Amino acid sequence: MNDLLSGSDLSASPEFATPDRALVFEVIGPVANFVEAARTLGLEWLTEDYEAIPGEDDEESEYLEEEESGTSFLYVTMPSLDGLRRLLALWRRYSKGEAKPDDTKEWWALFGYLSDIRTWSARDRIDPAIQAFVDRSIELYPDRQIKIELDLWFRENEDLRNEAYTYLIALLESVDGRLLDFVTIEPIKYQAALVEVPASQARALQAYTGPIADADPVMTVRPQSLFASREREASATPVPDRVPPAMLDGRPAIAALLDGYPVQNHKMLANRVDVEEVDIGGANVPVMRRYHGTAMASLILHGDLANNEPSLTRALKIVPILAAPQGLHGECTPPDKLPIAMVYRAVLALVAGWEGGAPKGEHVVIFNHSVCDQQGAFARRPSAWAKLLDYLSHEHRLLFVVSSGNILDPFKIDTYKNCDDFACADEIERQIVLLRCLEQAKGTRQLLNPAEAINALTVGAMHSDGESEIPDGHINPFANIGVTNICSAVGLGVNRAIKPDLIEAGGRQLAASELVDSVVSVWGTDLGLVGQLSATADPFGGDTTKLGYSTGTSNAAALVTRSAIRIADTVEALFSDNDQNWLNEPTRAVVLKVLLAHGCAWRQTGALLDETYPPIERSRWQRRREAISRFIGYGRADIHRIITADGSRITLLADDVIAHNDRHEYSIPIPRAMINNKEVRRVVMTLAWSSPIDPSSMRYRGFSLELVDKNGKRKFWSGVKPVLQPSSDAGRRGTLQHIILEDKKLIASTDTGYFVVNVQARAALAVFDKQKVPYALAITVEMAQSVRSELFADVEARVRKKVTERVQERPRSKVRVG
Repeated sequence: MNDLLSGSDLSASPEFATPDRALVFEVIGPVANFVEAARTLGLEWLTEDYEAIPGEDDEESEYLEEEESGTSFLYVTMPSLDGLRRLLALWRRYSKGEAKPDDTKEWWALFGYLSDIRTWSARDRIDPAIQAFVDRSIELYPDRQIKIELDLWFRENEDLRNEAYTYLIALLESVDGRLLDFVTIEPIKYQAALVEVPASQARALQAYTGPIADADPVMTVRPQSLFASREREASATPVPDRVPPAMLDGRPAIAALLDGYPVQNHKMLANRVDVEEVDIGGANVPVMRRYHGTAMASLILHGDLANNEPSLTRALKIVPILAAPQGLHGECTPPDKLPIAMVYRAVLALVAGWEGGAPKGEHVVIFNHSVCDQQGAFARRPSAWAKLLDYLSHEHRLLFVVSSGNILDPFKIDTYKNCDDFACADEIERQIVLLRCLEQAKGTRQLLNPAEAINALTVGAMHSDGESEIPDGHINPFANIGVTNICSAVGLGVNRAIKPDLIEAGGRQLAASELVDSVVSVWGTDLGLVGQLSATADPFGGDTTKLGYSTGTSNAAALVTRSAIRIADTVEALFSDNDQNWLNEPTRAVVLKVLLAHGCAWRQTGALLDETYPPIERSRWQRRREAISRFIGYGRADIHRIITADGSRITLLADDVIAHNDRHEYSIPIPRAMINNKEVRRVVMTLAWSSPIDPSSMRYRGFSLELVDKNGKRKFWSGVKPVLQPSSDAGRRGTLQHIILEDKKLIASTDTGYFVVNVQARAALAVFDKQKVPYALAITVEMAQSVRSELFADVEARVRKKVTERVQERPRSKVRVG
């Protein structure tokens, strides 16, 4: 019986199970315990997905045990129907307490780790979120049909996919439903439909009954993916006297905004935006309702207008994916379209061409993606939307800047008996209470899909903007301390990777409260009276100079996109010095990603949260830092450290492609000024890469990279030590690792005058072990401001010499000094 599952496939995700041979294993406690038991018993049918991830320390087991203390689900595709029946028969005997057969002793031991083995059924097919979604939809629109999404089992064979489509049409006819949209995205093995069904059929889904619940070709039934923006009120504030130049510098657009339709002739946008229509035409969006896309374009091009920053001199591509349907006040993804399908078509239309057409934005590298699924919070497995962004990122060398999402729901707070006590409380005390209670509520404020995408740069919103006054009668929940605003969604990401990656100013949100069942609840509000100032639509349609205030993670993502464009200007010049066109490089996107993150740090915000967040025991510092990183990632980026020169620091940038089991070595000169003194010195190392994905694998991420020293260890120059930041373990789980080392320890002498940094690569899955992935490495060596500016010249002279030697020995490595 040891060969019972020989040839089977097992995954933590159901997407690749075969419906007629799919079994669900309900695992009690951590999956790792089940896997280890299977191997110990000689059941070598598990895939490499479940091998221990190299480099992860035992001290992380505390987190895994806590997060997996409940029931986990594994999905098995049996090699044959006979094998499926035999295994189910064994499980029934075990469940009844019958004697174990002599030839299946190992199975009896393994069954002890399971609470159930069963075939795929309606309870697996129907997303739990359907319950509240159907109730809410019927309450809002009792006379309308209910829109739901059906994910089909993906079949590699096109004929089988066509059969599934035919089945779907017949199914909808039998329940008086209607097909609204349908998409097949082969690279991520995805096939789905947006349909509408009568309320009676939706109610049946809530009870796990009815034709749709029992439809075998349907893998998942879930709420319609939908993004809706809040309508903004226009301000009376006139356009500042500093009017952006009408003429740009003629360089091609390298950034695109996937968002709402803008007011193209707004004084702040005229001649600066290039709209490409794919799914949404201007006729679908009245000018007086073009709020979200107008604001995002303005923030990208000009920043927060209250800060009076210089405007960008590059045009911005915009592909609208939001409409403004009649009967709704704001903008939203079209009710009759799948958002993931629109994003897929929009990106390909720009970078590769769609349906035989030429690319409409062949130079675009950066995509601002501030649209999310407000019905779908990330929960352990990546969404299809995130998989799409990860695939497009890696395949087309793109950087997606994604907002983490806004959570508008209230959360409970303690300490205060009523709303008056909350409003009148000491500001510092109230701030600490809010921070602590937000941390306690993190389980209900998770990232909104697709913010978990591993190759994307996910951005949270910091409670900050360029305005100074808070209107009387309103509560400002936080002082200027660098924390996120109340609504900013929190991580972690896929396989507990750090998400959001970083935070940026997203406007100050005010705090509102109510007393429910003797408990005070608080939520963040956006009143249009404070926040970030940007161009906006005129509700009467005629004024093209209107400005308005807004807040949120969309704003923060727009500002990071703006920073990415500014960094790209510097990068182009840097590559040009080496006679290279940055846009043609396989590393073009990861270079931007690494430099955006390179200036991040927790600074005083980390120190404050380290005193506020649990656990309080000093020995559990890793868990506390993980709690902090859920909110602020690696911290706020400071791009001025990247694009401006300073004699007290020097930044070295390397970019390359790397293969499985390769290690690239870089020797970093130790400035002579750092030796024999006790000045504060700092070394910042940031590594970013792009990974292929396997949508069916528990691991998902196909390639892992990490920074190691010359001996392959995680120990670097002894003259510095880690500061308050995410642990190195957490930094190795995604596609971005950021390490800050700092100290005043005296360095009397060095053996070589250099410290060595290696980039070590490993294919996490065998299917990728022949591939090469692009990466970028940024290293900054810095001393106190009092050090002479010769630091740059000292290091540059020695790096230039090493680069020349390396080019002769190993042409693939490229190091740039800036």
